[in-house]
Amino acid sequence: MSVKIMHLRSKRGQAAVTDALYFVLIITSLSIFLFGFANSYGDNVKQQISAESSTTFATNSLKAILYSSTPRDVRTSLTESTAEVDFLLSIIKEDYYDDQQIGPDERVVLGKAISSILNPVQDNFDYAFYLTIPSEKRPVFMYLHITNFQRENLGGTLRKFVTYTPDPAKKHVNYFCGIDFEGKKADYGILMAKLSRLVSNVGQTSQATAKTTLLVDDVACRESHFCPKDAQVDLVLWDAAWLGATDDRKEPLFDSAVFNCIEESAQETSALAQNPTSST
Repeated sequence: MSVKIMHLRSKRGQAAVTDALYFVLIITSLSIFLFGFANSYGDNVKQQISAESSTTFATNSLKAILYSSTPRDVRTSLTESTAEVDFLLSIIKEDYYDDQQIGPDERVVLGKAISSILNPVQDNFDYAFYLTIPSEKRPVFMYLHITNFQRENLGGTLRKFVTYTPDPAKKHVNYFCGIDFEGKKADYGILMAKLSRLVSNVGQTSQATAKTTLLVDDVACRESHFCPKDAQVDLVLWDAAWLGATDDRKEPLFDSAVFNCIEESAQETSALAQNPTSST
């Protein structure tokens, strides 16, 4: 009888120890989870606030760009008392109306306005601003601000490591893209596919989109000739990143020739050559 009692007590003792071990395991798992959650909570909140802040900035910047004031005549200055000032898109719409092209002078004015509005973040962010007519697969205006990184392969024991630093002589390059020049026509499909690939590979982005209407001169629109076109304006910001080729990425994310781009400085020189009296 005593042997049975001892055997029963032994089983109960083993069960109690097993239950205790399970309890300790559960408590340990919960403790690790809570510690990890508490440890990463601050970083997660910081990332969410940063993302929300960047998105809000992009949205407000887009509003400012679309409602900025500028001289209707690009050859005049805002400081002149006779300058007629209106919404920035007015000159874009007026210039686009007759030939469905944005002229060199107007591109320069719009590019300067975008750069000025996004100046507070231009050292940390690259961005793309583009105006398109999606229904007709037509690019109207595309402006990219790219950090001009220098790539350097480290030697010695660090030969597998690569550093990227902005070129001190020229930290950023601004491009007017998606334009027809030197016999090359901008292809909407290629442009948007390349831009989508770029945006998908630069990491977290902040984007803002707006709708607007452009008018074109077309006899098909009865007597008025005012044909409305639904256009879309997009602004995308991302942390400045190397967009060239890497060991894992054989094709660069950005190629000015593929995007049909002209550097802003070259565009300004061209505009001034066409209109020496202009002041932008």
